[in-house]
Amino acid sequence: MRNKYVKLTEWMSMPHAEPLRVTFAQLDALVGGLPPSALRDRNWWGNTLGNSQSAAWLKAGWLVQSVELRTAHATFVRGAHRPRSDAGLRPARTGAPRTTWARDPILHGATALDDLVVRAGWSSVEAVVAANTVFLHPDTVAQAGSGAVFPVVRDPTRRGQLGELPDGRKVLFDDNATPTDVFLWAANRIKGPDVQFNHVWSRSKDPDSYTALWNLCCTPAFLAKTSDSHPGVVSMLRYRSYDLYGVLPEGVGGPLRPGHYGELTWAAMPPTVDDLEAVFRARMRSAPLRRASVVARTIGWVFSDGPDIAL
Repeated sequence: MRNKYVKLTEWMSMPHAEPLRVTFAQLDALVGGLPPSALRDRNWWGNTLGNSQSAAWLKAGWLVQSVELRTAHATFVRGAHRPRSDAGLRPARTGAPRTTWARDPILHGATALDDLVVRAGWSSVEAVVAANTVFLHPDTVAQAGSGAVFPVVRDPTRRGQLGELPDGRKVLFDDNATPTDVFLWAANRIKGPDVQFNHVWSRSKDPDSYTALWNLCCTPAFLAKTSDSHPGVVSMLRYRSYDLYGVLPEGVGGPLRPGHYGELTWAAMPPTVDDLEAVFRARMRSAPLRRASVVARTIGWVFSDGPDIAL
């Protein structure tokens, strides 16, 4: 049977002004029906060799520059596909303006990011984030079980204070200092420049999740915003955590596997920490005034049944 996207190649091989803006409705009529994934998943529009739809526009000499799911249109520019291995971070050479805001005085951040990602030779924002996101090794995380490491919740206005939740549980109120310590200590690393530690599930008032190792990951700071604002990235990170650790916050169902999850390449994990408790104890003894150390001594933590007087 003839590939229906041949019609797209034939149409895009005709003379067109650049950039070429096409609505999903136009493409749907042209090829005889777009799949549901094209309407809801940016990954479908990636300039990836091996997919029948992308092969159609790549063969005609076009690249997807940006996709706007809300307004249901895609923008194409002329250019040749370059494999990721040699794409680096250089923008693709095309005649179109380099940035979304150069064309439109109203800046749309997500669209601008899509634009830059495609020009850098990546298939999607999700692919960029995955390649630069660090999760802890499952063998390290398993040592802390399925709960949080410390009874801590987020409340910057009461940062460093001890208190009690409506259900009677004692906690320490904090900003992101303790989750950051938890990740770095479990990775047995010193914090590098321009990185940020993110929560996979945004449950800052849940003491069972806020400092849980399975709920934390690390990204370059410039990508961190996508971890809670980009729907595709949020879904991807949640499935990654569940895939690695098999743990979910209370009351949350198992996340769906993203369609292109199997094609993603993830950043390397830190080596397994053989004795997590010993590493954490050493860190807290060397920094007794850190909030993690204070809450472990006064309330307790994952490796004690109450206040840890040994600290």
